[in-house]
Amino acid sequence: MATGASGRFCIIGAGYAGNGLARAFAQAGIGYDHFEATGHVGGNWAHGVYDSTHLISSKDSTQYVEHPMPAGYPTFPSRAQMLAYLNDYVDRFGLRENIEFDTEVVRAEPVDRTGMAGWRVTLSGGEVREYAGVVVANGHYWERNIPAHPGTFAGKQLHSKDYRRPADFGEGGRVLVVGGGNSASDLAVEAAATFGRADISMRRGYWFIPKTIFGIPSSEWDRARVPLPVQRAAFRVLLWLSHGDYRRYGLEKPDHKLFAKDVTVNSTLMYHLRHGKIRPRKQIARFDGRTVHFVDGSSGEYDTIVWATGFRTRFPFLDESMFVWEHGQPLLLEHSLVPGYANIYVFGLVAPRSGAGKMISLGADVLAEIAPAQRMFPVPLSALVARRVPARSSILAGNAELLARLRLLRRVVRGHARRARLLGGGLAGWSARRAAAPVPSALREIEEKVA
Repeated sequence: MATGASGRFCIIGAGYAGNGLARAFAQAGIGYDHFEATGHVGGNWAHGVYDSTHLISSKDSTQYVEHPMPAGYPTFPSRAQMLAYLNDYVDRFGLRENIEFDTEVVRAEPVDRTGMAGWRVTLSGGEVREYAGVVVANGHYWERNIPAHPGTFAGKQLHSKDYRRPADFGEGGRVLVVGGGNSASDLAVEAAATFGRADISMRRGYWFIPKTIFGIPSSEWDRARVPLPVQRAAFRVLLWLSHGDYRRYGLEKPDHKLFAKDVTVNSTLMYHLRHGKIRPRKQIARFDGRTVHFVDGSSGEYDTIVWATGFRTRFPFLDESMFVWEHGQPLLLEHSLVPGYANIYVFGLVAPRSGAGKMISLGADVLAEIAPAQRMFPVPLSALVARRVPARSSILAGNAELLARLRLLRRVVRGHARRARLLGGGLAGWSARRAAAPVPSALREIEEKVA
């Protein structure tokens, strides 16, 4: 049982997810310290998106359940509106006074082998504190991913995270945006609007979904609990009616099933492609000064390359070998519990197909219930729930599907808690038997690490 700092928890990150969790902990009466490495509330919305950014999910699916967005907000609020909303949320629930700004967590390590005895946290100022548990909500849009290619590019280069406004494109006006996601589409359109034309390089085919379908925000279509194959079939029909064959736009046909990877939600890229404002390019083969050669043998001259090539998931303050990594993502139970460890939780490492508001609100409430429950068991909760709650590394999820799995996780933990209360003195033996029972093969590697 963890007793660090009289049962207090450490929350890392004061962004969209971290603040939702702080609200749930505060309402549940759980003591916590909240650390934010920057001087601002809002995470990526405060320091990681460009000025012209608007939500790709609707306000209804993005807002916290317990704090609706203002009625006067548009369907797709701007960056400034989203940031104001996040700050209003923090102030409404009295969370700001508990945030230690400009304080980075540089190290978090278990007091014992698996964290059952709590976690030791080292702060950027050198202070060391002990906690009953740690919740990691540091976001996953900050470690820039820039692919390497042969040769050297002589022009300007920047990652989409470092772009704020058209002046950042630099001089010359010949812009190549690399990527096929939401940022790549937005920045290619913005470059075309600024200079009259832009190119976009994609390494494969992507699924492009308009922001609205029949006037309804695309994120709203994910609300009903419909089996994924049915959702796929319905969306493919809607996309065919909206866009037709992607090859008419000069784009490759998607090389994967719809929703198997991130989709791009954008209504302006296709328009600019058909009007010749944006020219599609194949994957980059190599650089030669300001000349970029593509894998189809074509080439182009550019002044600026914008890398809209995504991010890597990182936890630099943890021993990252504690995770099993698959395709760049850690294996987690319901996107939160770390297999083989106790009293450490990851929160917000999800890419839902619609807005994350309900997921954060319900997920925070669930975590505020199960995190204190760990003290009832002599083994990690992850070992007890692994037979009912599968481990996954993919961060993609349908909203309705994810909400159902969160409710399942809560039911499973509640069931174990009821048994614990009934067993009393026999709890240790029962927990040990449950933890020693056969586990899914995907978790064996983790259990071997902490054995």
